[in-house]
Amino acid sequence: MSHMSVNEGDRYLVPALLHGLAILECFEDSTTELSLAEVTRRAELPRASAFRLVQTLRRAGYLVGGASPRLLRLGEKCLSLGRGREAGKGLIETAMPILEALRDETSCSTHLAQREGHDIVYVARCAASGDERSVVDIGTRLPAHATVIGRAILSQMLTADVVGLYQEYAFPLFTSATPDDLSALVRQVEEDRNQRSLASWGYFENDIVSIASVVRDRSGNVLAALSAVCAHGRHDRALLEDYVRPCVEKAALLLSSRLV
Repeated sequence: MSHMSVNEGDRYLVPALLHGLAILECFEDSTTELSLAEVTRRAELPRASAFRLVQTLRRAGYLVGGASPRLLRLGEKCLSLGRGREAGKGLIETAMPILEALRDETSCSTHLAQREGHDIVYVARCAASGDERSVVDIGTRLPAHATVIGRAILSQMLTADVVGLYQEYAFPLFTSATPDDLSALVRQVEEDRNQRSLASWGYFENDIVSIASVVRDRSGNVLAALSAVCAHGRHDRALLEDYVRPCVEKAALLLSSRLV
């Protein structure tokens, strides 16, 4: 491909931004995976410049690691821009009846959240009657490392991408279970990685129970995570583990299967 050229007579253009956009244009879709050498060739950039731009795009979440450490693909932050407002609306509209059914099945408040940088942003919810403490308002941002729904999303990222994202992060603490540095977060992510769902008793707030599972698109990329949340003591632990947790996993799989 030929990257965008800068008109030297226009002093208002930012060449580095144009070069960054040229790198993103190298990726045809969410499944395309390229090496740095391939990106450099397609974008027609010097290798050193391409390397610095790729590192910047990775830190910002617009590029992420691929199937191997040497490969790159578009990150969720970039894909969300491409899908635009209508696609986001489609995810929420598809999720709402599933969240409602999960709430009715479990008597828990249910939520859908997506990751933006270090945070998760709640994009949909269904409140359970009589359990106001467990309801999170739409648009609320919480630290991904400190919440179970955020951990579920982080657990599906490559370790190298987690390290790159959190390398200079301050790690605010909320409970004694919150990871307090990068090493603790990496250990947590590795422990979480192969689980179909995550459950916590007082992980972010001492009196809240949360169970979460990731939602994927048809290519297997993580789009979001959904959760069932209730006040501690509303259900006994056996019911939460043996009934609510499988319900959350099934709801996440159902939502994933309906996303086209």
